[in-house]
Amino acid sequence: MSSSIYIFDETLEPLVSKSVKGLPNVNELGDLFRYHVRQSQNPIIDVYNWRFVYIKRDTLYFVAVVDAADDAIANYLAILTYLEQLYQLFRDYVGVKVLDRNLVLDNTLLVMELIDETLDYGIVQLTEPSIMKDYIRVRVNLPEQRIMLEEIWNTDSDSDSDGNSKRKHKHKSKGDKDKPALGKVPLSKEELDKVLKTSKDKVYKKIKDNINELEKIGKFRGKDEYDDDANENETFINSYIAKTTIMPVSWRAKGIHYAKNEFFLDVIEKLQYLVDLESGMVRRSLIHGQIVCRSYLSGMPKLKMSLNKLLQNDKQFISQVQFHQCVSLDSIEKVIKYAEEHSDELKTLKHTEHNAESEIEFIPPDGDFTLCSYELKRHIRDPPMVKLCSFEITPKWKKYKLKISAAVETHFKPTNSTSKLDVKIPISKVFKDYQIDLKKPIKFKTSNGRVVYNISDDFLLWEIGVIKGGKMHGSKEDISKFDNVATMAAEFGLFNEEEYERERKERETSMNPPPLRTGPKLEDIYKETHEENDGYNSVGQKPKNNLNLLSMDFEIPYCTCSGLKVEYLKIDEDQLQYQSFPWVRYKTINDDEYAYII
Repeated sequence: MSSSIYIFDETLEPLVSKSVKGLPNVNELGDLFRYHVRQSQNPIIDVYNWRFVYIKRDTLYFVAVVDAADDAIANYLAILTYLEQLYQLFRDYVGVKVLDRNLVLDNTLLVMELIDETLDYGIVQLTEPSIMKDYIRVRVNLPEQRIMLEEIWNTDSDSDSDGNSKRKHKHKSKGDKDKPALGKVPLSKEELDKVLKTSKDKVYKKIKDNINELEKIGKFRGKDEYDDDANENETFINSYIAKTTIMPVSWRAKGIHYAKNEFFLDVIEKLQYLVDLESGMVRRSLIHGQIVCRSYLSGMPKLKMSLNKLLQNDKQFISQVQFHQCVSLDSIEKVIKYAEEHSDELKTLKHTEHNAESEIEFIPPDGDFTLCSYELKRHIRDPPMVKLCSFEITPKWKKYKLKISAAVETHFKPTNSTSKLDVKIPISKVFKDYQIDLKKPIKFKTSNGRVVYNISDDFLLWEIGVIKGGKMHGSKEDISKFDNVATMAAEFGLFNEEEYERERKERETSMNPPPLRTGPKLEDIYKETHEENDGYNSVGQKPKNNLNLLSMDFEIPYCTCSGLKVEYLKIDEDQLQYQSFPWVRYKTINDDEYAYII
């Protein structure tokens, strides 16, 4: 049972503090946590008669305080789960992937409402996003909404003086006489009427464009949702939803209607792979999978779905999978029992012949939700879907050149291909081991895509893009001739001291000016960026470790690494009996850690 809830930023400054049980010393408890969290890395900190339970997400700390007197009834795992759900709920409301302190400060009222509705005297009540969005109808303050009015008033100056500093300065000096300085002095009624009258059309157009953009990305909920005058409608909706929380299907309200009934299901798998290229030792090889759904279905539909992993009685998948609360546990048990009894028959059974015992059932929430998540281990001998075949750094001392070559090979069905494939090659160690002369031009050669040199962060970005899948080839074969192999070569110039001294003497004795160089001077840029960074990257962060990691960023549509497949998906609604459109899509992408130690 939580006594109070806090949200701190990365510097441990309090952003939100909410006393759930009416504690008088809320600020003192916050100071107590700020002092002790720096000395402990545990998720639960025991200080005097208080327990501080916290998680860190993005750059924010979500903290719950529990009185030691409530130890007998407090479930700390449930509190940690609640903090995670609160973070996810706030992120869904705001519509962003990463939260920061500005979003919390701009939406303090929303955070308070979320805590009030999800906790009742410290006990968790409801955290389902689809239901909470109908409970709480608070306008979300977004960055693009805050700058909208500023863009409106600056339309004239931006359009008339784009790229012309003199004209812009002239426009400003003259504008002070004719146009009031917005934001500096208060406007009189006559001046305000004049500004609004002249800019009326532009204001309407700007607001309309902004609303259209928000509707496209799903962040504008419409006028009716924020209409304060519609008290009767608001009361009716909230009281009706309140009954949903005590019903068996607490994650979906009744009365939902769509003109077109669609259900989108995405099987997304993230591959985590870390291997030492020199020794060939695989340190990590995992699959993090999710089945993400988006439901636009009317009424109370019942969905029936069959997964091949359950029918095959895959022990690893069954032990690791976690389903949403909407999935019927009885149906899962029936499928597992059916798979054990008919293991031999299911190997040759087609999905059209499945019966009710081979399918799981669920009533989906409205909108976005995660149907299930799982984590699978891959065998160390299984080839990665995108493999680094070779990587070599070859100095040519006679020609004073350094060649960096790499080859990438794909291992999946030839009918599939990547929609994106980027290879990030670190070269900071190259600059430490060799004297690179950036005055000489850098040459690149690729069979697929292009190569970009990031001079500030010391890496080559090989943008391959689209490449087909294929089988694994032998080491003795000429792999460059295959469609599922891409090769790259980069050539840097090495510093030639003899040539440098000869050119210096020629310039001293010659009356001719030095040859004119075109293009950027990379040696000067490199010196400036690395003196300023001093061990930090371009975004002001130090590297996480000292490993020389060659990382990959890819996306393979219509493909799953684990072989998980939705055999069939059926939608039934007994009362409305409408026509529905189920859509299933597969995608494999890289996790944050998909790299080779070179």
